Amino acid sequence: MPRILIIDDEPDLRLALGATLEDHGYEVFEGSDGSEALELAIKHSPDVMILDINMPVVDGITALKILKGDERTREIPVCILTAVKDVAHEYYVAELGAADFFLKPWSEDRMVRRLAELIEERSSGAGGSVTADTFAEYETASNLTEWLRMERNERLLQTIQARHNTWVSLS
Repeated sequence: MPRILIIDDEPDLRLALGATLEDHGYEVFEGSDGSEALELAIKHSPDVMILDINMPVVDGITALKILKGDERTREIPVCILTAVKDVAHEYYVAELGAADFFLKPWSEDRMVRRLAELIEERSSGAGGSVTADTFAEYETASNLTEWLRMERNERLLQTIQARHNTWVSLS
């Protein structure tokens, strides 16, 4: 099972993205700040990482530089996930070694297809596009998968509602 490490300071985003990727057959690990990126990448040996840019303590660009500068993690494809639409930013992170750039809100189909492609490229050691078989392996299809997705969505909604209720009671 391919492994993906998500580093983002927003717990709800990690929950939603993690659930989506698990639905597509990925094993997901999470971190909440760029300061954890190197340690978690070494610990979990992900096939791909998804890294937010705007985070407290250590931002995603600094974390990307650290990951690409360390021989233990430099070959792990890192995809940037951000709400900032800026072509200059895209070019800059590409020069630093980012494999791709996803905007929030992301396209699930595009993201899953690109992650499958990066995993295939890394495992084969060659470039090229993802095969239909590889992508199909990560497409959701079965009734069980659909049921799991609905259950995770329900838990996500309960988490968001509980946080909202906490915020309302604090104000």
